[in-house]
Amino acid sequence: MMALIQWLQHHSVVMMFLVFIMILVTTFWPGQKAMFDKAAHIPLDDDR
Repeated sequence: MMALIQWLQHHSVVMMFLVFIMILVTTFWPGQKAMFDKAAHIPLDDDR
């Protein structure tokens, strides 16, 4: 168990960087624009 905790302490920055890169790639993927545009207009829509 201690070996796992030590491994996580040493590699947590690398893992968080990889998660950040995955979020960026998902966000700026060319096919995602329509979904983000639709989500951006949700607060502006009237209650129906």
